[in-house]
Amino acid sequence: MKLFELGKPLLSDELSNFLKEKKAKNEKIEKKVLAMMNNIQKNGFTALAKYSEKFDKYKLTNNNFKVYQEEIDKLAKKIDPVLSNALETAVDRIKNFHKMQVQKSFEMQDAQNNKMGQKIIPLDSVAVYIPGGDALYPSTLYMTVIPAIIAGVRRIVLLSPPRTFDKSPEIARLIQLLNIKEVYRIGGAQAIFAAAFGAGKLEPVDKIVGPGNMYVAKAKQLVYGRVDIDMIAGPSEILVIADTNNKSDIPLIAADLLSQAEHGPAGWARAILVGFDKEFLLKIKEEAYRQAESIPLKENAIKSLNERGIIIVCPDKWAAIDISNLLAPEHLELFSYDPYPLLDKVKNAGSVFIGKYTPESVGDYLGGPNHVLPTSSTARFFSPLGVYDFQKRFSWIEFNKNSLQKYLNDIMLIANAEGLEAHARSAKIRFKK
Repeated sequence: MKLFELGKPLLSDELSNFLKEKKAKNEKIEKKVLAMMNNIQKNGFTALAKYSEKFDKYKLTNNNFKVYQEEIDKLAKKIDPVLSNALETAVDRIKNFHKMQVQKSFEMQDAQNNKMGQKIIPLDSVAVYIPGGDALYPSTLYMTVIPAIIAGVRRIVLLSPPRTFDKSPEIARLIQLLNIKEVYRIGGAQAIFAAAFGAGKLEPVDKIVGPGNMYVAKAKQLVYGRVDIDMIAGPSEILVIADTNNKSDIPLIAADLLSQAEHGPAGWARAILVGFDKEFLLKIKEEAYRQAESIPLKENAIKSLNERGIIIVCPDKWAAIDISNLLAPEHLELFSYDPYPLLDKVKNAGSVFIGKYTPESVGDYLGGPNHVLPTSSTARFFSPLGVYDFQKRFSWIEFNKNSLQKYLNDIMLIANAEGLEAHARSAKIRFKK
C-alpha cells in the first residue's frame, strides 16, 4: 500500500495520478462488443446461440433457452437448509428497508383553481443480470430484484449464464422466494443485447440492471438510450477512516480493507485507509498483509493492496472527511467511537458503515440498504440502487379558461422571445372571436 501524507492541496499531483483508474483496452473491447451487438440485432436468436456456444460452451436452443419452474425447483432442493434460512432473513431485511423508498403521486390546486400534479408509476419490464463466471453472487439477485418488486414492476426477467442453473441452488431458492417467473440461461454481453433488442422467446425490456465484467459493462453502455440501465460499475472500493488508535482495532480494520481487496480480477479492487496517526496506520497495513496470506483469494488481495492500496495520513479526522468527500468512495467506513459528528460532514459516498460493529459485509448481505452502489467517485452524483430506480413519473396539468386568459400575454411574450410564433398562437387562438 502506498503512503501519502496530506498537505495542500488535498489531492497532490502524485496522489491524483495514483488514483486514476486502470484503463482497460477499451477500444478493442468496444469493437468486439459493438460487432456482437450488430450481429444480434441482425440475426437474433441464431447469433445468440453462437455466442453461447463460443463463450459458455453451451448449445443453446429455443427449447432450453428458458429455464422452467420444474428445473428451478429441482435445483433449489439441493440447498443447505441453514443457508436457505439465512437467505430468507436477508430477503426480509432488504424488503423492510426498501419499502420506505416508495415515492408517492401528488396533486395540488393553485389560487386560480388550476389542477396539476405528478404521477408515479412502475416501469413495465426489467431484466436483472446475474453473473455466473468464476463466482456466483446470490446476494446480487435479491438486491436487484427486491426494489423492482416493491416498485410494482409487472415483468421481471432474470438472465444468467448456463452454469448458474447447474451450480447454484442458492439462485434457484431465491427465484422461488422472490417468485420470478421469467428466467433465461444466457450470459455475458450477449445477454444484455438479448434483453435490449429481444431474441427468441425473450421479449425486449425497458431497463437492465446488474453487475458484470468489462464486456457486460460496455454492452450496457451501448444500449443505454434504447433502454435504461442502473449504472456502469467500476472496480470495488472501500475507504476506512480510522478515528481510533486502539490496538485491539488493528485486526478489525485490516480485515475490513481485505473485504474489498479480495474482489477480482487480481489487482483491480481498491482499499483506502485514512487516519491521523501514521504509526497506527502502518500497523494496520502490516496486519492487512499478514491476514491476506490466509485467505483463499490471496492473490487478488495482495495484488490489490500492492497496486491500488493507499494510506493517507491527515492532520485530523475532519481533514479525513474532506479527503473522503473528494474521493467519493463506494463504501465508506467510519471506524470511530464518536461517528455521528463525522457522518454529518459526509457528502459523497455510496454507502456508509458506522462504528466498530458494522463491517462492510453487513451491507453486502443483509443490513437493509442496497449493495449496488456507485463506484469510481461517481457517488458525487449517483445514488445506490433503490425502488426509485424502478419507478418513473410524469406530470399533468389542467388550466381553466380564466387562468389561461390571465396568463395569455405572459405566454405570448415568452414564446415570441424564443421565436416560436406557433406556441404563442396555440394559446391566443382560444380567445379569437
